[in-house]
Amino acid sequence: MQNLKSSFRSNFKLLIIILSVLGVLMLACTPQQSAVEEGRIEINGIEIYYKMMGSGDPIFVLSGGPGDALETMRPFEALADEYKLIFYDQRAACRSTGDADTASHDLDNFVDDLEQLRVKLAPEKINIIGGSWGCMVGMHYAFKYPENVNALILASTMGASYDYFPVYRANIDANRTTEDSLALEEIAASEEFARQEPETVEKFWRHYFRAYCFDPSYSDSINLWYRDTTYKRVEGRYRRLWQFLASYDIRDSLKLVTCPTMILYGDYDPTPIEWVQPIHEGIAGSKLVVFEDAGHWLWVEATDEVIRVIRGFLKE
Repeated sequence: MQNLKSSFRSNFKLLIIILSVLGVLMLACTPQQSAVEEGRIEINGIEIYYKMMGSGDPIFVLSGGPGDALETMRPFEALADEYKLIFYDQRAACRSTGDADTASHDLDNFVDDLEQLRVKLAPEKINIIGGSWGCMVGMHYAFKYPENVNALILASTMGASYDYFPVYRANIDANRTTEDSLALEEIAASEEFARQEPETVEKFWRHYFRAYCFDPSYSDSINLWYRDTTYKRVEGRYRRLWQFLASYDIRDSLKLVTCPTMILYGDYDPTPIEWVQPIHEGIAGSKLVVFEDAGHWLWVEATDEVIRVIRGFLKE
């Protein structure tokens, strides 16, 4: 009986050791949630709200709009297992301020905001991922500070000049269903929309963005943010930007980009490929990757493939 008890104790201890080892191995194999640092940094009299996660070479992730929240870029968080990701709300958008002087809401200051954030959060060469309008900010940053950019990734970029806008708008109109058009009219005519109530504004934009997607249901997956926002408080907050967009042409400046560059384009994007091609041709050595059955919200509709392609590009 004593030998039986002794054997049981030995086997029990061995079982505990095995389970402990297995627990450690399982923990090591389980993706760990990256710690998130968030805060505000004062830049030229305004406060820029940012979120930072992961470790490794820094990547600044620039949202679209202008005025989209950093949350719209959340699919890129998958890269936090290998890189330090820095997301931020651009000036006069969401949790960042900028209501003191709307004249400061121009592209030069958007670029300077990125440089000041780099100096304070990642004072080294950086990678940039831009989405839509964020590509414009990223390219202009690379024009001005080529020595600071390790790699530039342009997802669903705007066209090379303002000339593409009529076709872009026509494509959106062609993609929009009668049902969505009627829903947009109804929402826009409501008292809740007139008061800019967040839930109603979000509902409007979800319907609006359906025409941007190959599969309209993906519009429901976009992480929109209309809670704590500046847009309701600032009259004409992006007037200077719209003036710029009404006549811009970056084709002659593209040669200033000297870093490895990759352009990601969905074949259902309302931005015509004819106006993305000049960006590809103008940036020496750039790569153009076309995704089938994906629209302007490329990183939402084809998240896994986009992340895979970006990982491969950054390791080249």
